[in-house]
Amino acid sequence: MTAEGMVAKPTDWSDRSYYLSMRDGVRLAVSLYFPGCTEPREPASVLLIQTRYGRAGVRRKGQPRGLDPWLRAGFVAMVVDVRGSTSSFGARTAELGPEEQADMDEIIAHAASQPWSNGKVIATGVSYTANTADMATTRPAPALIAAIPRQTDFDFWELFWPGGIFNRAMFHDWMSGIREIDFGRPRTRTGALVNPDEAGLDARERIEDVRKLFPTLQPVDEDPDGALLNQALRAREQLAAHWTIEDYAAIEFRDDIAHNGSSFFEGCCGSKMDAVRREKKPVQYWGSWIDCNTAEAALSRFNSAADVPAEIIITANTHGGDARADPLLPDVEEPMPSLKEQERQTVVYADQVLHGRYPLTLLRKANRRIRYYVLGAGVMKEASRFSSAGSRFHLDENGRLYGGAPMPGTDVYEVDPTATTGRTNRWHWIARPSYPDRREEDRKLLTYDSAPFSEDFELAGWPVMTLRMRTRTSDPVVFAYLENVAPDGRVTYLTEGQLRAINRRIADPKALPYDPGPAPHSFRRADALPVIPGEAFTLKLKLFATAALIRVGHRLRLAIAGADADTFAPTSDRPERFEIIRGGAEPSMIELPLTRWRTD
Repeated sequence: MTAEGMVAKPTDWSDRSYYLSMRDGVRLAVSLYFPGCTEPREPASVLLIQTRYGRAGVRRKGQPRGLDPWLRAGFVAMVVDVRGSTSSFGARTAELGPEEQADMDEIIAHAASQPWSNGKVIATGVSYTANTADMATTRPAPALIAAIPRQTDFDFWELFWPGGIFNRAMFHDWMSGIREIDFGRPRTRTGALVNPDEAGLDARERIEDVRKLFPTLQPVDEDPDGALLNQALRAREQLAAHWTIEDYAAIEFRDDIAHNGSSFFEGCCGSKMDAVRREKKPVQYWGSWIDCNTAEAALSRFNSAADVPAEIIITANTHGGDARADPLLPDVEEPMPSLKEQERQTVVYADQVLHGRYPLTLLRKANRRIRYYVLGAGVMKEASRFSSAGSRFHLDENGRLYGGAPMPGTDVYEVDPTATTGRTNRWHWIARPSYPDRREEDRKLLTYDSAPFSEDFELAGWPVMTLRMRTRTSDPVVFAYLENVAPDGRVTYLTEGQLRAINRRIADPKALPYDPGPAPHSFRRADALPVIPGEAFTLKLKLFATAALIRVGHRLRLAIAGADADTFAPTSDRPERFEIIRGGAEPSMIELPLTRWRTD
């Protein structure tokens, strides 16, 4: 206890906090962090972070991914618990739903109007907070001058239903954990408490547990004993409007409406690219080749808003950016860029935008560039765009990928339902992504290898696979992996793609909400194509974009599966068989964006 009899505030407690009322009376918890813990005497810019995980967790004093770099640069950090989450009031009927989006206008205007503010706001964040920063760029909010979203989802559909296949592992783990904190209980992950010391705590039932669940829960200054926060938690239960897993249990297509009256896609920046193009807010946008689909998100946004100033940075780091996860360099853990360099680049970008300057690109493309990490090389390079154009490889009966004329024939694959990419893959987002030697796992798959490369090549862009095939069932799913085979036989994952076959219709890119790259699919219910068992059909899918150095003597492998048991839900409980048709008018093949390796 302090001399005044009050409980001492723990590290990372805000310098000031209060409830901010929205247009409908819902009160949002707001925290302010000042440079030197003191309200600035001169007008300062505002760094805005909107979170659903507890605003005090953003602080992380002394850590590069916390607020310290921004406070040292003179920013005031404003951190908000979004409606219906943790310490704020209100219902949470959907993630980043319409009401939460509308709140942003009022939050940004409030930040700009404070007596210590210079009226300029920059939104940032990682993961969900990046989604809110990205969404803020769609709002008619003049005070928002830029955003720095890092590791966004951009399109929740492509995160939880990539290729139209339910990402069961990630959805259930994420949903169960966030529901606990929204109702004042300890957060769980993969069914276990994140912090075992919090076992049995329940801030909804016991006010005294509020402070014990810091930093997920932090009362505002007017609520020292947590009574108001407890009231928010109890009111949320009484509203009975909080979305659940069951709301989305029947979702099969992107345009399906869940039981809560919404679709995940409506809560994504990807559904609002017209607004992105209208507002033209500059962004520094981060993703990773190995982190869910965050690199894909960055490229999709970049390609869909050609007139918006954008610096895209794609790494091979973890979701939090604090470790490298390059499958070709598995023993290297130091992130690239380093945490300190990430800190520098984000703050420098913000300073440039504040002063009306943008980085001069090596390609002299004003205000727009892509900087990307090359797997296996450990270097960053620069490009103005990525493509799928490149070398065409056909399949042959001896399990070869070759560049000659397609040879007719059929390969039969009895799908192994136990095939997996493990529980530390790109979709298990909390762990450092890891892909051990896959040669044994590949024995369960249908594989095709190229000849050894005679010189170093760079693979940079989207691999695109076309299969002419027959299946035993009416609802097959296809997984494709591109792998590197070393001279000693080690098999290393590079990238993947997946598609539920009923979604195989190629869409008109102009009819889609954003540019998803090659071989686009709408995933709309009306566009579904039935699969008739035993009848041939053509399936074309892109693999996630990547960049990798393919060294002399190494081969590329295409591995085809019909399941990823530890991550994705099956669409059928019947045994599946693929018949891959080689040759003919529509030959099975893969197109690879390969160029000779250059370091300049």
